[in-house]
Amino acid sequence: MKFLHLAAAIGMTALLGACATPWEVAEVNEILDAPAPTVGSPYTKALFTEYKAYAKHEATVEYEWDHAVVFARKGMAAHQGKITDPEVTADWPLMPDRVKELDAARARLVGYFGNGARERVPAAAAKAQVMFDCWIEEEAEGDTNSDCRAAFLKVEPELQVKAAMPAKKIVKTFIVYFDFNKSSLTKEAMKILKEVEAAAGEIKPSSIYVAGHTDTVGKAGYNDKLSKARAAAVEKQLAKQGIKSIDAKSFGFTKLAVPTKANTKEAKNRRVEIYFEK
Repeated sequence: MKFLHLAAAIGMTALLGACATPWEVAEVNEILDAPAPTVGSPYTKALFTEYKAYAKHEATVEYEWDHAVVFARKGMAAHQGKITDPEVTADWPLMPDRVKELDAARARLVGYFGNGARERVPAAAAKAQVMFDCWIEEEAEGDTNSDCRAAFLKVEPELQVKAAMPAKKIVKTFIVYFDFNKSSLTKEAMKILKEVEAAAGEIKPSSIYVAGHTDTVGKAGYNDKLSKARAAAVEKQLAKQGIKSIDAKSFGFTKLAVPTKANTKEAKNRRVEIYFEK
């Protein structure tokens, strides 16, 4: 350690009183002076930031230098890209009736790490570890409902692996065709929409999706509006028939049923597709 750094540490100790040794102050100063790490994973970099903030709080707000040093050391290990474990209840003077909850929380935390939380959500994982350590430290001082406990429980759900929603699949498709440059429903279209109504009652789809399309005649902007009007016409009619909560989209001539050159009339491209998903 450089002499000036040690001198500064000793001076700081004198101001704060006899509760901190020069060596404790020096170790806390080391993390407070440390720049952002250039090595390590996103998790260890986030862990450094969290431990640095907590060590500073313990030293300059709580004046608990012995505890500040514990977290400063763990923060400096993270600065070097090293992973440290969450605190262990056996290392702290805790009320016996509080150990069970803390041990259970630590077991969950370690389990999340084992399931890849450090890699999946590094910032949340780092926050959870430091808040757990803070929780133990606060429990050792008799605070059984600390802000750190609340912060740990708040961030914990972010570490959990969420079950993937089963993918929906299309179970029924209908196609309504339109006259050239029109968005009004023809008699044949109305007949198809009656079939849609009957099928919806039988199948009871979880969602209904309609997509408007055009052929390639005209400019893209005009056809975007035309395809939107066609989708809206189908959605409005189905709503009249009692079928609502429809997801309506429009694509102009970007998704042709029959590939054609530009400015080509093609009846099968002038359509609205209706999908039942389940």
